Amino acid sequence: MFFNICLSQSLNESVEDLENKWENYTTYQKEELLSFIDFLFEKKYYDKCITAGFRYNFLYPQDSLIPEVYFFIARSYEEVSEYKKALEFYKKSQNLVKINSSLFKSNQYRITYVYLMLGNFNEVNKISETSKDPYLITFNGFAKFNDLDFIGSKNEFNKARKLFKSKSNRRNLSILMRACENAKKLPNLNPLRAALYGIIPGGGRFYLQQYRQAIATFSSVLFLSINLNRNYNETIISKWVPRLGFLVVYGGSIYGSYKGIEEANEGRERRYVNRVQRKYNSKLFLNFPEIKFISNKP
Repeated sequence: MFFNICLSQSLNESVEDLENKWENYTTYQKEELLSFIDFLFEKKYYDKCITAGFRYNFLYPQDSLIPEVYFFIARSYEEVSEYKKALEFYKKSQNLVKINSSLFKSNQYRITYVYLMLGNFNEVNKISETSKDPYLITFNGFAKFNDLDFIGSKNEFNKARKLFKSKSNRRNLSILMRACENAKKLPNLNPLRAALYGIIPGGGRFYLQQYRQAIATFSSVLFLSINLNRNYNETIISKWVPRLGFLVVYGGSIYGSYKGIEEANEGRERRYVNRVQRKYNSKLFLNFPEIKFISNKP
C-alpha cells in the first residue's frame, strides 16, 4: 500500500510537470505567432500577415488580443487595396474594444479613410460632421473636395488647420485651401461658343474636349454627305433616309455641344481635383497616432 501511494504521488507530480511544461510551450508559441504577425506587416508581406492573423484567431479565439489582430488584418487588406475587406475587419476590431480606447480611435481614423477611398462621402460626413478631431475633419474636407463642393471643403480644411499642432499638416492644409479658391477661378466653357463651333461638324465637341464624339460626328456627317451626292434610282427611302440622317446627326451635334457645357465644365473641375491630389492628397494626413505593433503580452 505504501509503495502504491508513493507511485501514485510520483505519477501525479509527473502529469502536473508535463502540464506546466505544455502550458509554457503553448504560451511561447502564442508570443512567437504575435511577433511573426508584426514582422510580416513590417516587411510588407501583407498576404502572409493576413494568413497569420487568421491562424491566431483560429488558435486563440477568446484571446484578449483578438481586436489588435483584427486591426492588423484590416491594415493588411487596406495596403493591398482590398478596401471592403479592410472595412469589415476594422469594424470587427472596433466593436470589441471600449469607445475611449486608443484602438477604438485608430479604427475610427482608418474606417473614415477607407470610406474616403471607396468614394462613400456621405459616410465620411456622418462620422466627421460633429467631430472636433482634426484628422476626421480633414478627411471630410477631402470628401467635399472630391464632391466638387469647394466652399465646404475650404471651410473644413480651415477648421482642421486651426486644430492641428503639426506645422507640416497646417502648411498642407493652407495649400489645399488655396486650391479650393483657385477652383472657383477655373474658366468655364461658353455654351454659345460651343454651338457656333458646332456649325463645323464635330467642332462643338472638339471645343468641349470630347474628342471621340467629335471624330464620330465628323465621320458620320462626311459619310452621309457622300451618300447624298450619289446617283440612286430614287425611291422615297433612298431619297429621304440619308437626308434625315444627315439632319439628325448634324443638328444633334450642334444641340449636344450646347447642352454638354455643364458636363464638360464638371469634367474640367474633376481633372483639376485629380491634378491637385496627385501631390496633396489624404495620404499626407495618415500620420495620426495608432498602434504600430501587437502587444506581446500573453
